Amino acid sequence: MYTSVDSVMQTAEKVVITTDQAFEPIRRSVFKRFPIVFTLLGTFGVGATFYGIERILASIVWLNERPWVILGVGLSVLALIGSLYKKLG
Repeated sequence: MYTSVDSVMQTAEKVVITTDQAFEPIRRSVFKRFPIVFTLLGTFGVGATFYGIERILASIVWLNERPWVILGVGLSVLALIGSLYKKLG
């Protein structure tokens, strides 16, 4: 049973590598031809994400009245991520 799973995984990895190699030149040329468009789209995506999170937090009345709770949770999440990053190397 494991040999068939292994062979399927190896075949899938080969397909992913082949596809990635085939599309790499196209991906590079698109980014080189339209760098401003991709920069603006990326900036819009990041800004929209932050604005959406802000609006969600503002709609929760309990959190909106207690900004210190939001700050504390945010700092705790950052500390957790930092310690996890340090552990994983």
